[in-house]
Amino acid sequence: MRGSKPVHPWRGVQIRGAARFLAVLLAVSFAALAKIGVSDAGEAKKGPAKGKDAPDGEPKKEAPKKEAPKKPEGGKEAPKEEEPKKADEGEKLLAEKEKKRGPSFPGIDPAFLVLPRRGERPNSAAQLLTPQVREMTEKALDYLAKTQGPDGGWGDMQFKPTNTGVTALACLAFMAEGSRPRVGRFGKTVDRGLEFILKNVKKGSGIIAGAGSNELGPMYEHALSTLALLMASGDMPWKSEMHEVLGNAVDSIKKSQKLDGGWRYAMTNQGDSDMSVTANVLWVLRTAKKCGFTVPKEAVDKGVKYIEKCALPDGTFRYRYWGLHASPSLGGTGIIALCNDGSMDHPLIGPARDRIAYDYQRYTIEDLKARRYFVYGAFYASLGMYSCGDEYFVPWFRKAVAVLATMQRKDGEFFDEYDNTVYPTAMAAMILQVPLGYLPIYER
Repeated sequence: MRGSKPVHPWRGVQIRGAARFLAVLLAVSFAALAKIGVSDAGEAKKGPAKGKDAPDGEPKKEAPKKEAPKKPEGGKEAPKEEEPKKADEGEKLLAEKEKKRGPSFPGIDPAFLVLPRRGERPNSAAQLLTPQVREMTEKALDYLAKTQGPDGGWGDMQFKPTNTGVTALACLAFMAEGSRPRVGRFGKTVDRGLEFILKNVKKGSGIIAGAGSNELGPMYEHALSTLALLMASGDMPWKSEMHEVLGNAVDSIKKSQKLDGGWRYAMTNQGDSDMSVTANVLWVLRTAKKCGFTVPKEAVDKGVKYIEKCALPDGTFRYRYWGLHASPSLGGTGIIALCNDGSMDHPLIGPARDRIAYDYQRYTIEDLKARRYFVYGAFYASLGMYSCGDEYFVPWFRKAVAVLATMQRKDGEFFDEYDNTVYPTAMAAMILQVPLGYLPIYER
């Protein structure tokens, strides 16, 4: 039309493109607003935001905070209470059931008592190993280490120059500390001592005894030497002859059992027995059986019957079964001999245990100290009372430590009435270290 402006051919395209662009922009804006709405709704479900008003105009309440555990005085956090695990609860239940039922034993001729379950084991070592006990122990072990002979053995006032039995006791005292042959603080000392014992094994008979043996006979030396070698045999793989030596040593003990069922100083089956040697030999045979050596049940039964004949109704034991006088030092030996059937329910064990507990409770430190062979008797009492449980062992141990504290000399040694100092020091050191639990001769 005349007078009108011409229309550009791209003008319509531009308009339509602008309209599309505007539509897309609006769609994107609505989508963003929708997401924001969903997000706000989610936040509303979680809980009202801090400082913002709720949609209805009411102020939003803050979610309650969990109070932090209060700290005790000093600024340290209180220890968290750990919930008992199911496994621990199970152990406790089993321990309670076994405690009511009593110990059970594998087979008709068990070699050792069953150890208590974890839930029943005591934790008395921390209370018993006081600074005084540790100091006494250190002084005793230092004395033993300084008195070792050039040949690796130890002697004593009555047992010169060196004696395999005294040497065995010294080695056991160091093993009670935790040292083993060539291992530990006294490892070299133990190794030299055991080498001395092995050098004194007599070919043919298997008897382990040297020049300084008891003139009445070498059974004490032989039994204690066999015990020390049994305790160390698993830690001496470089000694290939160990099994043969121990086998012959056990055989010589079995051949020396006398007709009355016991043993004595002379290593022969002729003559009469005594309570002390018999109990020691039964103890060694029990250990040998646990180490895999053959020990006839008949031999043990005959030995236990001999111990029974030496027992008196009041819980004491006579040195010989026809004797009239009971020796207080033999109570512990009686207990360890009577439990050789593998149980603690022998009818004579209770009276023997109660008599030891009564003596240590009633008599004063000076009374006990004045007893003949006190350290010797206390050592065997430690074995017997420990096997009866903490109820009896803990009070006994504390009284024994009180007595030993008055007997230890300035150089760390203990003594007997003949002024022997090495074997009493070794026995005292083992008593003081019972709570450590390192020496296998202490069992329950």
